[in-house]
Amino acid sequence: MITLSTFQEHLSSTEALPLVSKRSANGQEGYLLKLLAALPSQTQAQQAEQLAKILTVLRVANIDDSQRLTLMATVIDASDQLIATLRQSYIYETGALSDIQMGYVAQIKSLYYSIIMTYDRVIRHKTSLLNNQRKYAASNGWQRYFNGDKSSSTTLASAIYQTLLMYQKLLGEEALCYQKPSSYLWHKINQLYYLAYQYHAAEINMSVMTGTQRAKTVHQLYCQICLYSLLNVRAMRRPNILLVQRLLPEWAKHIVATIEPTTETRVFVDLQSDNPPNYLTASSTINPYDDRYHCLFIEIAPLVEYLKRRKQALVKEGGDGVESHLLNKIAMTLNYRYLQPPLTLATKHSAKEDAVLITGFNNIHYRVSHSHSFTSLIAIKELPDEQRPRYDTVNKKQDSSHVLASETFDRNDDLSLFRTLRLSSTVDTLNKDRFHKDGFYKESVHKDSLNIVADEDTSATTAPPALHMMSLFLVCRSDTIMPPDWSMGVARWLDFDSKNPEIEWQVLGHQLVACGLRLEGKETRSRHFVPAFILGRDERLQTTGTLIVPTSYFQTHDRVIMRINSKQTPLRLGQRLLITDEFSQYEVVQL
Repeated sequence: MITLSTFQEHLSSTEALPLVSKRSANGQEGYLLKLLAALPSQTQAQQAEQLAKILTVLRVANIDDSQRLTLMATVIDASDQLIATLRQSYIYETGALSDIQMGYVAQIKSLYYSIIMTYDRVIRHKTSLLNNQRKYAASNGWQRYFNGDKSSSTTLASAIYQTLLMYQKLLGEEALCYQKPSSYLWHKINQLYYLAYQYHAAEINMSVMTGTQRAKTVHQLYCQICLYSLLNVRAMRRPNILLVQRLLPEWAKHIVATIEPTTETRVFVDLQSDNPPNYLTASSTINPYDDRYHCLFIEIAPLVEYLKRRKQALVKEGGDGVESHLLNKIAMTLNYRYLQPPLTLATKHSAKEDAVLITGFNNIHYRVSHSHSFTSLIAIKELPDEQRPRYDTVNKKQDSSHVLASETFDRNDDLSLFRTLRLSSTVDTLNKDRFHKDGFYKESVHKDSLNIVADEDTSATTAPPALHMMSLFLVCRSDTIMPPDWSMGVARWLDFDSKNPEIEWQVLGHQLVACGLRLEGKETRSRHFVPAFILGRDERLQTTGTLIVPTSYFQTHDRVIMRINSKQTPLRLGQRLLITDEFSQYEVVQL
């Protein structure tokens, strides 16, 4: 099995390529096709081993590159079938991946590495050939008339395209495992695109040759890879990651990426680096507009507009479901991160407080209810059956929803809607969930640190994060004072890669009351009470009073009944201010 280190060692080798034969290898081709035909009758392990052998033969075979590419297409079809079967064992996993599941991931990565290594031979040979042609044309004074060998350029484009496709799939596997991609992968991805650009192969139409529907050109495929990185998929749940992977080809059609900037976009890729796309800030290591650097500039405003239009179309068609919520979440994230980032001053971190973060709508409701279950909060025994809630909030000790954090801020920061929680630099805090055997515990927290309390799991680095993009959470600084020092917020961006991982979050309110809410009037929808929150108006934040409710229960202009203990208050829901797949926020009018 090929590992990343073996893969890197092979691609870094400077060993000279053998001369490529112009003859066909019909006998060898027949033998390889026979091996491929026998794959369906073999076990998964046998298929993986056989495919590895076939790829090794193709990598070293002294045959024409066009024939090598033809055979590779057949091998990839066979490997795709095996990979699709192996992926079924873990892509729907809700928690951390087991050792067996990680073994499947390693096998899939090994196949991708082998495929890339085979295409690498074609790329190196065609690049060398085109270089020699350019040198010959220059030495004879014909360079101005030289357009290059179209056949070699097309073959080079095809090999680069297929290689980038494998890198794209590798990045997809890393995301499903919640692991940071190696910088070496991005080094090779950027290098390949820049190579295609230099040899005028980035815009050659590959749809006829490859038959793929993912992208027509190397340029379009590279844009997909860049967009995937910009979306910060490791801050999503696995089902959303899978949906992003399926919808990505269509989304990427709506971004504009050019070597020469045509707008004032701040999103760029340094093509001669090992970095993914970046957003230009005062702390950026390079100025992409400097002529010394070779960068690709990416404009994502058209994509955000497309996502909004697509969401509206789905809602009109009655498809206000998973895809609609994902489109809304992606549009809000891209707008927040790259188009209209909040203006924040440099924080001096002159003050610090430890805080407990509670995630999960029902967990937050239980905490804000001062450890009263929802059914007791609304005095369920006094309600008729048709109004009684269908579920309860309960005390979940030893729950991964509890996160111990150190919040750093300025004393003037209480006016800001957007804030930062700085996490630990010593552990992968949002992915590494741990429980102390004796229950909850709190270690001494030094400056800018965080510890997580969760399930004991040796493979928890592959677990979905306790917080994800647009997660609702409660910041509990103190429960002992009255009123409690709480803030409700939503995670707008999660940075796992910095030295001190951070959560950028938006404050929804500080004055919180837990309650129950149900529909009133002549509507035929469910009239069961569901947990909800009242957020009081805040003059310092310049926010009005709102209601936070689970998504999909209510709509704008609904008449509702709010209940605390046995007291009921009629209300009407006003404008919807925010919606995610977890919660919705409405303005509220008292009747």
